[in-house]
Amino acid sequence: MQDLMPFVTAAAGAYGGAVVQKVSDAAADAGAQATVGVGRRVLRRLFTSGRGEQVQAAVVELAEAPEDEASVDAVRAQLVEALSQDRQLVTDLARDLADAGVGGDRYTVTVSGGQGVQVGSHNSQTNTFTTPAA
Repeated sequence: MQDLMPFVTAAAGAYGGAVVQKVSDAAADAGAQATVGVGRRVLRRLFTSGRGEQVQAAVVELAEAPEDEASVDAVRAQLVEALSQDRQLVTDLARDLADAGVGGDRYTVTVSGGQGVQVGSHNSQTNTFTTPAA
């Protein structure tokens, strides 16, 4: 679920109060940014779930007040409810996110006696280690 929120909030922020109409219109914003595009696909699937109406209402509220933590929490709560009630929804959204290169086990890290370990994408790190004087 934590992987879904950035896409849902991006779509809500991009479309504002018209989020439901924009997401429902398959031809809308064909050239939208990748994050908004994934968010649109995720929301389209959520809107057709058993809790679609509740998710829509929460997303519209978020679109109207994107900085309001209560709106973010309301969307998060609706996502939890929708995902807990529909195993196929979980499978569909996991596939959509995997297709977009999000989620999953991207890193396997084994550290033994390491110092200054960094894990992630598009990072750079410079470490200078010196041997302590005897």
